[in-house]
Amino acid sequence: MERDILSVMMTMIDRKSLWGALVGTVLTANLLSAERILVEAESLSDRGEWKLDTQFIELMGSPYLLAHGMGEPVGPAKGSFAVTEGGDYQVWVRTLDWSEQLGQAEGAGRFSLEIAGQKIDHELGAGEPAWAWERAGEIALAVGEHPVTVTDLTGFNGRFDALYLSNEEGDTPPEDSSILPQWRRELLALPEEPIAEDGYDLVVVGGGYGGLGAALSAARNGCRVALIESRQVLGGNGSSEIRVWAQGTFPPSEYPLADIIKEFTDEAEASPAPAEQFGDAKKEAVVRAEDNITLFLNQHAFGVEMEEGKIAAVLGLDTRTSEVRRFSAPLFADCTGHGWIAAKAGADTRMEEGGRMGMSNMWMWHNGEEEVAFPHQDWMLDLAEEDFPFPVRFHGQWFWESGFDQHPINDLEKIRDWNLLAVYSAWSAMKNKGAYAERDPAEAAYAKARLGWLAHIGGTRETQQVLGDVILTEEEILGGKEFPDGCVLTTWSIDLHYPHDTYKGGTEQGRPFISKAVHDRGVDRKVGYPIPYRCFYSRNVPNLFTAGRNISVTHEALGTIRVMNTIGMMGVVVGKAAALCQVHDTLPRGVYENHLPELKFLMRQPGAHRYEKLSDLAADLEKADGLK
Repeated sequence: MERDILSVMMTMIDRKSLWGALVGTVLTANLLSAERILVEAESLSDRGEWKLDTQFIELMGSPYLLAHGMGEPVGPAKGSFAVTEGGDYQVWVRTLDWSEQLGQAEGAGRFSLEIAGQKIDHELGAGEPAWAWERAGEIALAVGEHPVTVTDLTGFNGRFDALYLSNEEGDTPPEDSSILPQWRRELLALPEEPIAEDGYDLVVVGGGYGGLGAALSAARNGCRVALIESRQVLGGNGSSEIRVWAQGTFPPSEYPLADIIKEFTDEAEASPAPAEQFGDAKKEAVVRAEDNITLFLNQHAFGVEMEEGKIAAVLGLDTRTSEVRRFSAPLFADCTGHGWIAAKAGADTRMEEGGRMGMSNMWMWHNGEEEVAFPHQDWMLDLAEEDFPFPVRFHGQWFWESGFDQHPINDLEKIRDWNLLAVYSAWSAMKNKGAYAERDPAEAAYAKARLGWLAHIGGTRETQQVLGDVILTEEEILGGKEFPDGCVLTTWSIDLHYPHDTYKGGTEQGRPFISKAVHDRGVDRKVGYPIPYRCFYSRNVPNLFTAGRNISVTHEALGTIRVMNTIGMMGVVVGKAAALCQVHDTLPRGVYENHLPELKFLMRQPGAHRYEKLSDLAADLEKADGLK
């Protein structure tokens, strides 16, 4: 994570040598040479029922396809590629044996490969406890176009990153987990220069509640905004992919910051709940209705360019085509939650050494009409009732959480996978070992029960904090300390999570997966505490805003500010501050030092108020009384 990804990405390629070395056909965004062929999994024309997983690009270098069938094999992924030189080809697949990586029996996520109608005998996904190129075998291929089919064999989260074929004896693909290393760039025939995306006042990275609030607010105050989101839906933890319902109330305030959030916040009746209750389409519609916002879904921001200590551009990877875009602007907002952009820009950050709040993967189950099996697998944990709570109301809720003492970035995929392992193992205990049998509403000991949904994307609570001019503490919140720039009302209790001391699942392995919440009720939910604006920007990267769980607070203070309605209002303040930066040719700190009355003026405006252009805002500020 400490390496300079930008230097890897922006290495210049000599055009003549590149095109002289490449012979082949471009098919579905892949360059296929006569001797070396690279097929990225995400570029397959038909992904079948495999999920496109973009959570761990920073760790293993690429999006990948995930066979998330909850124990039932998913439909095959299909595509094709061209061969210009016939002969025998060595076949390699980049994959990971996730169960073995966790110290369990191997092969939870096995899958097979068929090329040109020939099934490769070797089963993939077993025996590689780290991301690696697994040799699948050898195949004879004639000149022409050939189909490829990737078939899931287990339904238990097999993963497929890429297919590599070579007719050069002894050739093996490099074991490189950097993002788009040079050899992949060459085989994919990516342009030497990224696609330029410029003309923006503000680039917002992250389409969760903080990013949505920032983009909408900035756009309605006259800014031209690029909103970048790595996944295919908006909402972050509040999307249908993770299904955390939005918390944080909207008490009376002189600043109607909640107006914009109320336009897209969910109305879920539970957490988790059915997908439609999280309003993915509504969120996207609200964004696309703004002429000043350009939305870039499926774009993972993986690098930054710096000039004189400020961010000049963010580099984005298209998670479907591998194309690279360069987003430039005078201002940026890190709304990623993880603080990726801030860290890459060299911002001062703080990460709790241990005892962090973890990641949850929630789940749902139901009873059907027919009996359905869920055979116990040798890689599962051997669990009993005392290891996990009964999933009441057909829900596995927020407390299915782990990762407390694991690294919140480097171990992110392992934490997600441990959560999946915990759910599968608990479900097997219910289906096969009589756990909570008397609580089955169907009175069938779960013989007719099946998993209906399990989040394959983790909902993370804590990664790292981007330090601003104020680092808000628990003592300041509970003591009611007044800041002149206090604005966003946080209303959630100081809610910190710890491993549960009753349920022991995973403790033997040092990875407990059931949590408890400890609430300090000192925050008045009917009144709230105003978070200062100075928590919403970096103290040493002068053109970087933040909005989200990565703002400038201590671990304890994070317990109250991290819920989504509150985070959304942070974004609204950031959007208004960004507009003032542009009007006055200043930076986030300058808004506080020289234009705080104007920020308060904008914060008092209703969310529906609009300035189509920054010049309209400037004119209105000139006319307003008492702002100088």
